Amino acid sequence: MSLSLLNGCNDSQIASTAPTSNAIILGIDQPDVYGPLLSGKRVGLMVNQSSIDSTGQHAIEKLIALQAKYNFTVTTLFSVEHGLRGNEEAGFGDKDYIDPATGLQVWSLYGNDANGKRLAHPSEEKLANVDVVIFDLQDVGVRFFTYTISMHWMMESIQAYGKEFMVFDRPNPNGDSIYGPLLEQENVSNIGIALVPMAHGLTSGEFAQMIAGQGWLNGINNADNRWDLFGLPEYRLPADKLHVIAMKNYTHATPYSLPKSPSPNLRTDTAIRMYPSLALFESTSVNMGRGSDYPHEQTGYPDSQFYINTEYQIDPGLTAFGWPQGGQYVWGQSYRQEVTGISPQQRKPSIQPFVQWWFNMEKYGYKTYVSYEQESQYLQNADRYYVIRPAWLAKLVGSKSFLEALKDASENNLTEEETIQQIEAGWQSGLQAYKVMRQKYILYQDTI
Repeated sequence: MSLSLLNGCNDSQIASTAPTSNAIILGIDQPDVYGPLLSGKRVGLMVNQSSIDSTGQHAIEKLIALQAKYNFTVTTLFSVEHGLRGNEEAGFGDKDYIDPATGLQVWSLYGNDANGKRLAHPSEEKLANVDVVIFDLQDVGVRFFTYTISMHWMMESIQAYGKEFMVFDRPNPNGDSIYGPLLEQENVSNIGIALVPMAHGLTSGEFAQMIAGQGWLNGINNADNRWDLFGLPEYRLPADKLHVIAMKNYTHATPYSLPKSPSPNLRTDTAIRMYPSLALFESTSVNMGRGSDYPHEQTGYPDSQFYINTEYQIDPGLTAFGWPQGGQYVWGQSYRQEVTGISPQQRKPSIQPFVQWWFNMEKYGYKTYVSYEQESQYLQNADRYYVIRPAWLAKLVGSKSFLEALKDASENNLTEEETIQQIEAGWQSGLQAYKVMRQKYILYQDTI
């Protein structure tokens, strides 16, 4: 199989991890561990362009090459948001098709079928030719990044249809951070279904263990993910059905520069480190670098009063994907190391950029938010308001209280710093409870 068929992303700005004596050994790098577990089984792969080993060999090519040695058969491929080759925009995925490079069936787990039914949970039919599904996708440690959401949904089908699940674990490039409020049940959506904070401080393997151990596998039979069912024995994946191929030489404090872009708009270390903070701007009229050369590395609005250290033009085609300000020049703030002198590893998740823009929009005479009823007309409100998708903001953050706190801050004339401190203080009890629970599933040295 030609690997060039899988290299859909422009990843030239992501540095590879040079092999050294203490280099991280990925899950995929350990066939002597997972090979015997696959013996005699039909294997499905949840993969994309990020699914490579430490030499750059793709998981599909690697697993096919190992079939004879370990007596298993790769039968099926599953794709998630951005598609098998990672070149689809946010909110888009593949169609079902036969992969021309391998002849294998590709089932999409993202979007809707021709009848409008969501594809999130693979059906019993789509798992009929599979005994075990291997998850090998590069996550970024953020609740609303959809790869682990797709993992959660796949695990629910695995549990329902008596299959096995295996995770080839990979580093979390934001693994040194736990930040944000816990998701509240009223904000469960296709960008958040697990009871975790925005930045969860887990690798995919640890997350899978938490999902199984906490009994969160109820969504396939309960469309609303009823949280009153959490923890019941029937929603716990049996221990012998979950296999995590843990890494070696990794800690949660280990800096890691991804060798492949995990999605089209996360191209650099800075973008990945800023993603937990700047993705919140999806709910606003402020551009977060989408449609520019530096997505998730800068913010801007079409008014020169907002200039701090950058101005740029947004790709005119962006509006076709549902984003505001397509084709316009914007002014704002860059977070690139070349501009600020701040290295990616110095960046931590923070609501500071979002709060700063709230106060600046207010300062320059813009209205700060629309009502929930106005959300469907969000593009029409982008020239007058800041938060134009309040329900989407609640889904991203996990709580409607975030927007309410910003409103209160304005009414009470709080400063930006006071606002941030007050909001973050309100998260602490939930975060402490989460950290205690999280410790049951940690596989790697941890100082969070």
